[in-house]
Amino acid sequence: MTRMYGTTIAFRRPMIPTTKIIATLGPASSRTAELKKMITAGLDVVRLNFSHGSTQDHLKAIERVRLLNKKMRRSVKILQDLEGYRIRIGDLSVPREAKKRNVLFLVQKQSSDDPNEIPFDYSGPLSGIPLGAHIYIDDGKILLTVVGHTRRALKVRVVVGGRISAHKGINIIGAHLVFPSLTLKDKIDMRVALEQRLDYVAQSFVRTAGDIELLRKIIAGKNAGCQLIAKIENPAALDHLDEIIDASDGIMIARGDLGISVPIYKVPVLQKEIIKKCRGKGKPVIVATQMLDSMTDENYPTRAEVTDVATAIFDGATHVMLSAETAVGKHPARVVSMMNKIVTYTEQYQRSQAHMHGRGG
Repeated sequence: MTRMYGTTIAFRRPMIPTTKIIATLGPASSRTAELKKMITAGLDVVRLNFSHGSTQDHLKAIERVRLLNKKMRRSVKILQDLEGYRIRIGDLSVPREAKKRNVLFLVQKQSSDDPNEIPFDYSGPLSGIPLGAHIYIDDGKILLTVVGHTRRALKVRVVVGGRISAHKGINIIGAHLVFPSLTLKDKIDMRVALEQRLDYVAQSFVRTAGDIELLRKIIAGKNAGCQLIAKIENPAALDHLDEIIDASDGIMIARGDLGISVPIYKVPVLQKEIIKKCRGKGKPVIVATQMLDSMTDENYPTRAEVTDVATAIFDGATHVMLSAETAVGKHPARVVSMMNKIVTYTEQYQRSQAHMHGRGG
């Protein structure tokens, strides 16, 4: 038994953490030596983010994971994360400076040299985007509001300015957007999951149970053991949450896009409620995005980040996920090790408390 700062934690025998660690692979973790360190540090699942990298890159990563599994006698799982339908800025010869209160036009073009035009690749009807709708660019760094329409353009006023670069992501809030459940790219990328018999496929921007059911029809008979993960990251998914949980094999709380599509102060409560629903239905639930984000560059996380990870575990998350920290960060294995320490210590505390209460405290 160990006492630390007034808290008694009973260590009765070595324990294997039940909360699993997912880490995204990328340029920083592409070498076999680094991946081996990550597995040794406590990695349970690798995430292949199909929003980035080539098919050949991902196939090489799969080969490395499976080779290390054999050599190290481990069973690290592989998750394919489909890109989904994401609206992006088109081609720009030079970045545009969007200054506060300026009026610009988002136009349905591939490219534009007009300094007052921002091309974007949404091809659906603009009539579904009402006046007053908020448009976020580059993970919410830039905010525009819709003040007018033409048939192929949105007239927008800059609320929060900044530099707009080519191919940055766009989130349009308060709009009825028309887009397919699975893009052509998703269908092509899914061949990897089928041919390589991956363990999980995560579908982005799920809106209804029908989105997951469509994916399941494609998987059926070709990779029956593959589990389907629905990413919750927009208001439509929240409106149909129960049916999505029932239709899927697990849920990912994708807090990046979720924190843009709903007021950011609601995210902690939504996270807690989604975890509660998943656990009530016996479904795995992944908490993702910026869990140890400062460790992308720094050697140690912030206190708030450590508390965030522990809170997810206290709430009942079955998986915690690393993204940029291991994909492009300076020291992926160190991040996995830190995540493992937080998971292990938090679970030891939980078990100690359960043991104490079981004995009458």
